[in-house]
Amino acid sequence: LKQQTWRAHHMLRGLLLGCETCMPRQRAVGVLSRSNAWHSVRYYAHAAHDGYDVVVIGGGHAGCEAATAAARCGMKTALVTQKKATIGEMSCNPSFGGIGKGHLLREIDAMDGIAPKLCDYAGIQFRMLNRSKGPAVWGPRAQIDRDLYRSAMQREIANTEGLDVVETTVEDLDVDYTGSKPKVVGVKTGSGRVIPTRAVIVSTGTFLRGTIQIGVKSIPAGRRGEGPAVGLAKTLEDIGFKLGRMRTGTPPRLDGRTIDFSELVVQESENPPTPFSYMTEQVAQIDHLVPCHMTHTSEAFHEIVRDTLPYNCHIQEEVTGPRYCPSIESKIIRFTDKKSHQIWLEPEGLNTHVVYPNGISTTMPEEAQEEAIRTIKGLEHVDIIAHGYGVAYDYVDPRQLHRSLETKLLDGLFLAGQINGTTGYEEAAAQGIMAGYNAALKVKGQDAFRLSRAQAYIGVLIDDLTSAGVVEPYRMFTSRAEYRLSLRADNADTRLTELAQETLGCISPDRLTRAIDTRQQLELAIAYLQDVQLTPHEWAATGLLQKQLSLDGKKRSAFDMMGKQFISPAQALQQASLELTPSLQERVFIEALYSKLLQRQQAHIDQYTRDESLSIPADIDYSSIPSLPNEARECLTKARPETLGSAAQLLGVTPSTLVLLMHYIKNQSRGATTA
Repeated sequence: LKQQTWRAHHMLRGLLLGCETCMPRQRAVGVLSRSNAWHSVRYYAHAAHDGYDVVVIGGGHAGCEAATAAARCGMKTALVTQKKATIGEMSCNPSFGGIGKGHLLREIDAMDGIAPKLCDYAGIQFRMLNRSKGPAVWGPRAQIDRDLYRSAMQREIANTEGLDVVETTVEDLDVDYTGSKPKVVGVKTGSGRVIPTRAVIVSTGTFLRGTIQIGVKSIPAGRRGEGPAVGLAKTLEDIGFKLGRMRTGTPPRLDGRTIDFSELVVQESENPPTPFSYMTEQVAQIDHLVPCHMTHTSEAFHEIVRDTLPYNCHIQEEVTGPRYCPSIESKIIRFTDKKSHQIWLEPEGLNTHVVYPNGISTTMPEEAQEEAIRTIKGLEHVDIIAHGYGVAYDYVDPRQLHRSLETKLLDGLFLAGQINGTTGYEEAAAQGIMAGYNAALKVKGQDAFRLSRAQAYIGVLIDDLTSAGVVEPYRMFTSRAEYRLSLRADNADTRLTELAQETLGCISPDRLTRAIDTRQQLELAIAYLQDVQLTPHEWAATGLLQKQLSLDGKKRSAFDMMGKQFISPAQALQQASLELTPSLQERVFIEALYSKLLQRQQAHIDQYTRDESLSIPADIDYSSIPSLPNEARECLTKARPETLGSAAQLLGVTPSTLVLLMHYIKNQSRGATTA
């Protein structure tokens, strides 16, 4: 109590005297105002016990985003991890981003997340995938230096005010069953210590009853050299959570000094690179960008894989693995007609010889891996530094979560990352930042921060998980988003930064200012371009036309002419007497390119928003709805969607089912009002 009273006094002194060392970090309380600062004092000085507002279990990508998000909101936060040294570890591939995944990173950044800016610091090769297609599906991607990323993440965690790191294992949850609903009130460590808290975020990755498998060997572990979380898995099971089992894998690591790159296909980095963060002007390793190299598997490789299948327990298990990033064994079994499969040789850092062979995740016995790898072009004499292995692990059916990522069974318990059945760093980080923010809002007694499918890829991710669940490790693609023309990687800041600030109040002032400035510049540029109206003859007289324009006498704006590519963006801006940075110029062009399509899409978004806003009562009895098809009734009863919009995403729920459901809910609401 004395320590808590001192902290409140110290912060109050900072507010009255203007002492920067005493002031609560303005970044953690949002807009600069005394009312917000006083609000922060209440929460820092609040604790009625020697504990934390939020405890995050797991120091992976979900855990790091969750812990820092909660701390930014003024929560006294603990990040509990087995090893401080592995916080921010990239367990599998040394890369971030890609198609769909890059969109998630941009959205994390727009809401003040940390992974994107660390990628800009540690990135050693950058590419924008899908450039040959429309800008809506462009995907920023980068190769990352593992050591640089991990050390940068650990510095970020150490420098985050209000965030402590606790090095221990968590074996159990402390649950209060005295109220109307069970509530988590603490975590129990392996040493027997209880850490009191008001909210818990579990982000254990592949550690939940994890087992490493190589050939016929099976070792309890969540990652090479680190034990599994067995007690926590049993706790979740005992509480009543439905758990499933999934598997993933990683390839062997190679010694780059023993690879013959001379006859392999080279892929250089784009230069200048496109950063992940809207706050980054230039990536840190601009002078140290490195290439990747491509090779292929051989028929001899495939033969060795097939011969060793009887000695590969990971493949034989009835456990679902990733469809979109499968093991090389799965690819060879599934695509019997293919003579070879692509492999990208990716450097793991600037100061290491380790190379990651992306595309040959395997769990063959070690001796078979040695033999098979050396049948590949360029790898004939390669040394293997570490063999590939698989991991089987428990996950929680995500349909047991609200869209805030709080569990339905246990008040104050949030889940984020692979524990919800996803795969990938970006999907984990996206869930982590949302869980962290919502845990903070839960402690403050405020409504949850939710993103809809029409607002963000993160909204699509969470809605898919909580409504439809998973039957295989979930990976984000642009094809999962119905409104991808408006949910682009280029505009996440104008979509989300101000929205997040309105709800959370903890977006950094610099980011908020930049997002507002960007939005205003874009709006002004578009307005100017729309004001420049010329007839076809007048446009022809400018000498700027890049293709023939119909001489129909109709006036056309510079904005429309740019969007239909009659004139270049630079020429359009010149006509409107505008000067923009290359980045903003590209964004204006993309808005013009999709202008007509976005107008049509907006009608669908408006309809979805109306459906999304119609809440489904938590206690609804689907068996009492007349004429509801049996398939839809079973699906709705199992998933328990929270809104009509979420119900629309479920397999087995047709438009006619939605109409029946909508009329039933509205009739019940009118009946309750009349009563």
